[in-house]
Amino acid sequence: MATKSTLTKTLDDLTIATDLLLSAKNGVRTYAVALTETATPEVRKVLKKQLDETIELHGKIAQYMIDNEMYHAYDVEEQVNHDLKKADKALDLAKG
Repeated sequence: MATKSTLTKTLDDLTIATDLLLSAKNGVRTYAVALTETATPEVRKVLKKQLDETIELHGKIAQYMIDNEMYHAYDVEEQVNHDLKKADKALDLAKG
């Protein structure tokens, strides 16, 4: 059986990775929109470079999460079950 500190560490790692993944995804959207709004070739070049780097970062984070069974991108049912377990853990931690 997992101890409370193990559950806390797992939840913390998962929370950090999930937040990072969502931030990278938001960065991709932001750079993509900015790219469509600029008319300056120099600015466009910089934004495209940043977009490419952010897409790469998102991929690395997603792969880390998949490798560590934090994210089940290819199995929706497994991801739902995983999310339900995370919710149960969060509720248990809140109870103390």
